[in-house]
Amino acid sequence: MSVYNGGKYLRPSVESILNQTYKDFEFFIVNDQSTDDSVKIIESFHDKRIVIHHNEMNLGLTKSLNVGLKLARGKYVARMDADDIAFEMWLEKLVHYFRNHPEYAAVGSSAVVIDGVGKRKEIRRAPINLHEIIFRVFFAPPMNHVSVLLNKELILENGGYDEKFRITQDYELWSSLIRNRYTITNLPDVLVSYRVHSDSVGFIEANKRGFQEKTETMFRNIQSLTNLEITKSDVEEICKLFYHTPDLNPEMFHRAQSNFENIYPHLKEGFRLPAVFFKKEIKTQMLKPYCKLAVHKIQNNDIREARKIAIQYCRQYGFHMMPFLIFLTTFGGYRISKRIPYAYEKGLEAVTKTFPRLKSS
Repeated sequence: MSVYNGGKYLRPSVESILNQTYKDFEFFIVNDQSTDDSVKIIESFHDKRIVIHHNEMNLGLTKSLNVGLKLARGKYVARMDADDIAFEMWLEKLVHYFRNHPEYAAVGSSAVVIDGVGKRKEIRRAPINLHEIIFRVFFAPPMNHVSVLLNKELILENGGYDEKFRITQDYELWSSLIRNRYTITNLPDVLVSYRVHSDSVGFIEANKRGFQEKTETMFRNIQSLTNLEITKSDVEEICKLFYHTPDLNPEMFHRAQSNFENIYPHLKEGFRLPAVFFKKEIKTQMLKPYCKLAVHKIQNNDIREARKIAIQYCRQYGFHMMPFLIFLTTFGGYRISKRIPYAYEKGLEAVTKTFPRLKSS
């Protein structure tokens, strides 16, 4: 765990690690020159498993992760941020899997996304087989960073975290492992909660640097894993397609869509996916930018354009309930259409109700 002024959420995060059903571990914490009460909170636990390393200067998250990776004494190294929560079976399940599959460089799990007060927002499902991981890596991290257990030797052999990536270092790490033909995987279990709030790295990913880093990793992946000729500006549009959809005009949207779909038929030997599989996955993945764009149009009072976007999705990819409901709702008038974003958010929250209640402080 790397900590920099994490006192606000640190106590429940540390408690969640110390309360794991798997007890035999070193809890290595890198204090990156915190100026708040983070160190006092850590020291209040009086647990012999806790080892604190104090950086001599503020290094930032990526360099601090490499410090922890190199100094940690275990064969396997688990990752947790100072504002996230691990469910009690997290380490036990990952360690058990690694002991039976030592060839993997990393194994992770799915996660519940929560906000600053612990309110459940959505489930971040991790891909659980090689086909799903390869499909995902071209537009998003194929692992939830805070869920992972790493094979220390293999991660260091691959160079550790690339310190040029200050925001999306995890995405670049998983991608570089795949590009260098290391194997990674995820368990289907939801074993951690991932907090997204205004102070978190997850929130900051939306900034300019985070976008540039995502684009760079996507570009490297396409260059390394496919035979597709594509420019950096084309990849920037693909990145906007999934992360900043409203920034694209119609021409850019459809060009990005076409370039994204064109990635998978051009995969190199050893990474190729069955056409039936990637066409189905493309249909699912393109649902989000279409719906985000339709919702954006509704929020800007352009009901007709939202209806048109919903129709376009169904014509291109076939029927799906979400764009169909957006289409129907646009005939109910402005006030009803305005409820679509709220209904979508509540739908995401509803599917998280079966998971343990989380502490917010």
